[in-house]
Amino acid sequence: MRIEPHVFHADDLIGGDLALDLVNTVTARDGAPRDRLSDYAALLQWARANGAFGARDLATLGRLAAASPAKARAALGRLKLLREALCSTLYALLRGRTPAEADLQRIHAAYASAAAAAQLRRSDGRALRSWTPQLSQLDLITHVVAIRAIALLEEAEFARLRICDGHDCGWVFLDTSKSGRRRWCDMATCGNTAKAQRFQRRHAGVERRAAG
Repeated sequence: MRIEPHVFHADDLIGGDLALDLVNTVTARDGAPRDRLSDYAALLQWARANGAFGARDLATLGRLAAASPAKARAALGRLKLLREALCSTLYALLRGRTPAEADLQRIHAAYASAAAAAQLRRSDGRALRSWTPQLSQLDLITHVVAIRAIALLEEAEFARLRICDGHDCGWVFLDTSKSGRRRWCDMATCGNTAKAQRFQRRHAGVERRAAG
């Protein structure tokens, strides 16, 4: 898988779930996959873009990564293992196949690590789990995504979960459209590209028939 440096924007966060957006940090899974998490700094930039993490926690993670580059690389490697196990599991389920046991075990191991690092805090009369750089260290983002991944696999309405029909994409997303017939991750990119390709094929067919 080729590494592709990338600056994340809102258009990259179309999954409808944090765990899906992590899977989508690799693009072109249906062709020549490109990994946009080039280093831990890219992971932090992705985390800032999706808004699921506090600015203070991300700043702390940045300092920890700068102080221990080897540990940051190792943490990024663990996150990518979770990402690929989750992607393979989702693809299998959406295609009617049984997920690989190794992938399920990897997701569960990440979840167990996250659960061990969680803290309970009071919020609006409830007790909620939270994660901090002090306990999770450089795995904080992985821990939060692991919890979300389990919730997604257990609770998602899979009839609404999709793999983009676009070429050179392979992103996954929750279809929240009223009709439930959304085919592309984004109409402005993959959708318009697919329509243009269909038009070109039809036009080429007309020209061939006219020439014959």
